[in-house]
Amino acid sequence: MRHFLIVVDMQKDFVDGALGTKEAQAIIPAAAEKIKHFSGTILATFDTHEPDYLSTREGRYLPVTHCVKGTPGWELDETIRAALDSRGYLPVEKPTFGSTVLPQLILQIAGEEPFDIQLIGLCTDICVVSNALLLKACFPETDISVDPACCAGVTPALHEAALATMRSCQIDVKEEEPPMFDVEQVTRDCVAWIRKFFEENGPGCNAVLGVSGGKDSSVAAALCVEALGKDRVVGVMMPNGVQHDIDMAQLLCDHLGIRRYVVNIHDAVEGVKGAIPEDLTLSEQSITNLPPRIRMATVYAVSQSLNGRVVNTCNLSEDWVGYSTRYGDSVGDFSPMSHLTVQEVKAVGRYLGLPDVLVDKVPIDGLCGKTDEDNLGFTYAALDRYIRTGEIDDEAAKTRIDTLHRRNLFKLQLMPSFDPGIPTAIS
Repeated sequence: MRHFLIVVDMQKDFVDGALGTKEAQAIIPAAAEKIKHFSGTILATFDTHEPDYLSTREGRYLPVTHCVKGTPGWELDETIRAALDSRGYLPVEKPTFGSTVLPQLILQIAGEEPFDIQLIGLCTDICVVSNALLLKACFPETDISVDPACCAGVTPALHEAALATMRSCQIDVKEEEPPMFDVEQVTRDCVAWIRKFFEENGPGCNAVLGVSGGKDSSVAAALCVEALGKDRVVGVMMPNGVQHDIDMAQLLCDHLGIRRYVVNIHDAVEGVKGAIPEDLTLSEQSITNLPPRIRMATVYAVSQSLNGRVVNTCNLSEDWVGYSTRYGDSVGDFSPMSHLTVQEVKAVGRYLGLPDVLVDKVPIDGLCGKTDEDNLGFTYAALDRYIRTGEIDDEAAKTRIDTLHRRNLFKLQLMPSFDPGIPTAIS
């Protein structure tokens, strides 16, 4: 078996030049190590433009001159170049996102020998995904993979979206199991914990939860089905008017075979807003947090009507930085995932056989339409690593995480109460 590593466009303009990003700079050490230790044939693509780039179709859509052949920005990042030079590689110039030359070269080198292909590089959402899909189209029976730890997108959200696209097209996105995490053992223990909770707090009761089609509600529902059986799990879909991705929530319920109800909260939200006196202006934050609070009131109404217990779907990463709505999605009767990071929750979801499109759905807050990572200013991968190991590469991200954690600790605590020191006679 011959192995090919495609190093995509790891040029200075994409690292710290005209189109550079801190995420691109952060992957350089890992990418260099992978190159140095790769056992196989390495091909490195060069995004290559002429001085008239701005007059081209691409230049009109992306009017930033970059990777003009012969300029410093066209050259490889120095760390990457040193790694490639130490191993030997074949350079491949390409004038556009995907290279039609790559498949030809791979066939010429491999001959009749079977082969697999792995891609790393920049940018995940443009040239990496373009080349991965092109290679998949040419070699549908070949194992083609991408290492996300050695890739970076234009933004973290676009990076994750591109990884999700590649997964959907059966390109293997290599996922490292989170450190100190045994997914089989943790899943088994969590399922047992859920069963024990219901034995002690409601034998025969149902697990009721709001389902959005995102990873958290998907994994929480799957855990409850594993623990209680599908007949004792109820999903509540709660669009606020029109929800563009409600089909993901329907897919979850169909996949698990659980009962579901749809309660559109739009009229309730507008009713509360309309009932506010004219001399009181709701703050932007109040308006943003009103729907999740109404959603939780709705879930409790359904749960109480169905002999249920409400599932809290928060995870450790979001709780750590306060990324939940107090008395909205932050509450519930039991919480199976509040000590699991985002990466760990996703690992559990995959272990339970959930569709990738649910586990890897790019998280959007459901409040203001932005992705979680856009709002937070750092990736969940970086946050999870920091939580579990104390290690983080970006000092600015560390400061922001620490600040958010301190500011939001109150969300994880019972409300302060005055104690007059008067003893009670009974306990």
